[in-house]
Amino acid sequence: ILTAVVSFTGTSDRGIAGPLKGSDFVQFYTLGHLASAHRISEMYDAASFHEAQAEFLPESAREIYPPVYPPQAAVMFAPTSGLSYQRALFIWSLITIAGYALIVWSVWKVVAARLPDRTFVIAAAAAFPPFWSVILHGQVTVILLFAFWAGWLALEHHRRWLAGFAFGLLANKPQFGIPLPLVVLASGEWAMLTGAVTSVMAQAVVVWMVLGSEAFTAFADSIPTTIAYADLLEAKPFMSHSLRSLTRLTPNWIGLPMWAALAAIVLWFTVRAWKSDAPLRVRLGVVVLAATLVNPHVIIYDLTVLALPLLWFGSYMEEPARQEHAGSYWTAVYWLFVLTFMPTAAAIGLQASVFVMAGLLVLVSRAIQADVPSYTERNAA
Repeated sequence: ILTAVVSFTGTSDRGIAGPLKGSDFVQFYTLGHLASAHRISEMYDAASFHEAQAEFLPESAREIYPPVYPPQAAVMFAPTSGLSYQRALFIWSLITIAGYALIVWSVWKVVAARLPDRTFVIAAAAAFPPFWSVILHGQVTVILLFAFWAGWLALEHHRRWLAGFAFGLLANKPQFGIPLPLVVLASGEWAMLTGAVTSVMAQAVVVWMVLGSEAFTAFADSIPTTIAYADLLEAKPFMSHSLRSLTRLTPNWIGLPMWAALAAIVLWFTVRAWKSDAPLRVRLGVVVLAATLVNPHVIIYDLTVLALPLLWFGSYMEEPARQEHAGSYWTAVYWLFVLTFMPTAAAIGLQASVFVMAGLLVLVSRAIQADVPSYTERNAA
């Protein structure tokens, strides 16, 4: 609450402590204005983007944001061009809070028989450091949360094409979709693949109708620059929470192969879990956790997507067959909360939350494999 007061109090576009209110939201606000004015060439040229940013929000002139978001973001935020910055940020914050609350509540209702303490769940969800980081930064992680949630609901109702369509929304931050192609290829989830491709194509059609083909060309031309300067996007180690934040501590010629090797191990666990007979929500939870670990660019607010697997895993571990793992699981969850809040990178160069997330993946995967027959065993039978 204190952080929110310091960040959002004041009549200007800056909080009383000095930082810009909803600091990251200025990127989406600027993209929306440029899209509305059809100033496409400025959307993905760093210098032009910054000039436009200072034009639309003069108080942000000293902040520099590289234009890295796909043109879907520009289309989505085009309606903000008719609003002041603070009003647009306020509306987006309300959408984010309401969306998060609805999603967490609907997920909890499904597992409430094993996690009956409603007050605890509400308090934990509200206190989850990544969630209030989303609000403080004005970020768009709720779109990723919605994609995984909607995909889960569709899969529960055996609508695999619709699930793929929902997962296609991850194109707004495509690095979160890394595990899904592996799941599709390893398990033959072709309906999901078709749905995801349809979703991405539908988004592309909307962008083309609103912005024209120039938006795709400009974005594609900017990708090599974004990749070349990717490490500059991780300027604050205490905010980075993925395997890449670990391997980035080494020279690139070692770090990149090391990241690829670690990512391969995580993806192996993921495919193995997906092929098991574990409940769908647990298998999808492993996918969400893996998507976070292997993602080369995860900032604290993006960890909000873990609200889903933490509930799913918690219910799974509370089942009688896995009570022996429950204590270890909840201890890990406790430390995840602590270490997403505590800036351990100031002491050791990276956030220790990465080790906790990796531990959760191993713990849940072992519980799955100890409890259920594998996909291969089912087919053999």
